[in-house]
Amino acid sequence: MDAADPFRFDAAGVSVSGLWTHATRPVAASAIAHGAGAGLSHPFMAGVAEALAAGGISVLRFNFPYMETRRRFPDAAPVLLEAWKAAIQQVLRPDPALPIVAGGKSLGGRMASMLAAAQGQDFPAVALVFFGYPLHAPGNADRLRDSHLPQIRVPMLFIQGTRDSLARLDLVEALVARLHPLARLHLVTGGDHSFRVPGAKRSDRETGHVVGRIAADYICDVVATRPSPPR
Repeated sequence: MDAADPFRFDAAGVSVSGLWTHATRPVAASAIAHGAGAGLSHPFMAGVAEALAAGGISVLRFNFPYMETRRRFPDAAPVLLEAWKAAIQQVLRPDPALPIVAGGKSLGGRMASMLAAAQGQDFPAVALVFFGYPLHAPGNADRLRDSHLPQIRVPMLFIQGTRDSLARLDLVEALVARLHPLARLHLVTGGDHSFRVPGAKRSDRETGHVVGRIAADYICDVVATRPSPPR
């Protein structure tokens, strides 16, 4: 059962659902957005949130407007970006002094990256975490979704399955090399776009725990090593 605290907030003119999973002694807070086909309550998302909270990072999960209103296709990018801005404000509200992190599964992470690129130095998060960055459409590796990524000014963690049909391995490795030193890559051997590994008897929630722990360690490292803010 998902032991998160539900609430609602306005995102791009739509009242959307949010779930807070609180760390006992948080070192950071995060907003994590869902992928294109499943909302904030998906077991994978719950597993990620639980692992992050266990690692000291409070987590806000939220629905994009299209998911909240049960429409099949994602909103246009401007709507998704407005929703992301609203979610970040919700994360900042409880403790503005706490470092925040943004990221998400597939589409959710990609939209966070687009906001970070657009806002540049004004982006309030100290890091980004991508749970399966959708580098290209399936079978269409000639058109990459990477042109904005060099504009990002915060550290990035790419958690990718080696069998991800939306991110060919050699292209992901080349991308992270281009983004060095801000980007880091963690590979899930045999994992597909949902990090499912053939032969591994692991639920989506358990899979979320696995990659969530990886993300938590990364976030704690970023927070511990970042320069102290000016007084």
